[in-house]
Amino acid sequence: MLKSIVNAAVNWINAGLPMICLKIVVYSCNPQQMSHEDEEILDQFNKLKVKWEDVRPKTEQPKIVYDLYLSYSNSDMQKVKEIEHLLKKEKTDIKIFSEHQELNKEQAWQTEMFDVMVTCARIVTMLSPQYLESRECLEQYNLAMCCNRRTSRSVLAPFYIETIPSMPSYMCIVQYFDVRIREEMLQNCKSFLQLITIDYTKIDNQVEDKDKEYDVFISYSHENSEKAMIVLKTLSTLNSHRIFYDRNELKAGTLWQEKLYESIDKSTCMVALLSPEYLQSAVCQEEYSLAITKHFQEGDFRLVPMCISNMEGIPQSYSKVHAVDARQDFEGTCLVVCNAINSFISMGFMNPDIFHIDQTTIDPDEILFKYREQYYQANYEKLIETREKLKTITTSATESKQENQRNEQQLESYHTDTGPNGNYQYDVGFSYGEANKKYAHFLHHVIEGRWPEVVTNFSLNKNDAAGFMESLEKSRMIITFLSSLKFLEVEELHLALFRHRGGKTGHKVIYPIQVVPPSMRPTYLKLIPCNVACYDLHWKDTIVKAQKSGQTLFDQAVLDASTDLIATGTGISSEIKLALSMAADDIISLIKHSR
Repeated sequence: MLKSIVNAAVNWINAGLPMICLKIVVYSCNPQQMSHEDEEILDQFNKLKVKWEDVRPKTEQPKIVYDLYLSYSNSDMQKVKEIEHLLKKEKTDIKIFSEHQELNKEQAWQTEMFDVMVTCARIVTMLSPQYLESRECLEQYNLAMCCNRRTSRSVLAPFYIETIPSMPSYMCIVQYFDVRIREEMLQNCKSFLQLITIDYTKIDNQVEDKDKEYDVFISYSHENSEKAMIVLKTLSTLNSHRIFYDRNELKAGTLWQEKLYESIDKSTCMVALLSPEYLQSAVCQEEYSLAITKHFQEGDFRLVPMCISNMEGIPQSYSKVHAVDARQDFEGTCLVVCNAINSFISMGFMNPDIFHIDQTTIDPDEILFKYREQYYQANYEKLIETREKLKTITTSATESKQENQRNEQQLESYHTDTGPNGNYQYDVGFSYGEANKKYAHFLHHVIEGRWPEVVTNFSLNKNDAAGFMESLEKSRMIITFLSSLKFLEVEELHLALFRHRGGKTGHKVIYPIQVVPPSMRPTYLKLIPCNVACYDLHWKDTIVKAQKSGQTLFDQAVLDASTDLIATGTGISSEIKLALSMAADDIISLIKHSR
């Protein structure tokens, strides 16, 4: 078992999984005196250490042999063959690896699969209900994600071939080609072939431009695609502008939410086509909120809303920037707007009839601080009172066998509640990186101390990226630490945001925490509302007041968590302890009220 764990871990690191340290814990009844079995394990580990300690992750890119690797379920063979035939018909010299590779159950790391995958320009995963039921397919999907990280380009190219009643969120946040409708299959296959790199001599050094900047971002509902295309063509005719139009810029295999948010950040101007369908789209609303925040910040970004159809009950936030009326003559108005945008981008001139010129500026950091301050003032004392009441209830329950049985029945009933893709297995899912590990450890310890029955994913191995993402999928609430996000934490964040957007009204799926002030970019991270930011001044003020009055702020759960951290050689400030202590109360209260 130990050999399998170490060998798999090293191979996952070589495949591109970012990992700083893998800790293997051997539990013993008598830690002071090693048993014979413990000595054998240590001896085996030392031998494995000698074998692997000089091995470093490979930095060179493998030679590309195939254009495509096809990952599919045997149950979908007919549809797969049809797609393969279309691809070969459109590109006669295409090289496709379509052999179905079986899972080697004797290996934790699938060497044969990975060795072929890294020699392919793109890995096509044929998504269907049967695909999700196949262990081989899911392993190939996870390996494809590792290839993405290793090569710094979009290797993964999902093809959606059959409707999945409840697709996992970690797959939904990755852009795919929709080939479910036969009439659209050929066109989508043609579009996909345009993305395949033909010149293999250059692919070794190919790194996608993640910092690409745009002149114009076109924000629209797909119900209004025809009018969005008119805006695109008009702008393109006037000048060779760098335009973000989702159907051109969202490549298969990319995290589409992240790409949308960051592209607005890297744009000079956004055109928003307002319609009833636009107002009903959660994604459009998020794009507009991000754009209007940037519009009223100090800088050169400008938002240009165009009203393209009659609307009733327009939210107040949409009236802060004057919208150009394009309801009567859309094409004529579009030409006027695009000419004004062209002058703005080329010469910096803003036509006052088109651009909302206002000296007002908005500081989102100040607005969100006021929100957190109000939340603290309204809830801090209440949460402590609720904690004490729950403690009393718990104490009474332990004295009554009948009450205990009833609580167990309630708990059993709770854990069979329907989640987004099945049952909730966890009350709380933690998403954190190495920089925030000690804060997550502390918060987890406090939550467990105050709610012993809580079920979390904290003990799961984060190096099993697919398994960890699945645990977030099946968590009632996801705690995310927004500071110092790395690649995997970004994926986890977007999974949580996606679930939150599609969740039930009033059910808080994501609970974000800011440990340190956010950086200037990406802007969308600053706009995620947090109930708790550990750097807010009210934590220090509360501690000072408590010291003067002799008040005890920390309960036994916090003291135990602090002791546990000290034992690991780390510690955190009193202000952060207090902030995370309130977060623990808040999280427990929100979860119990949502059941």
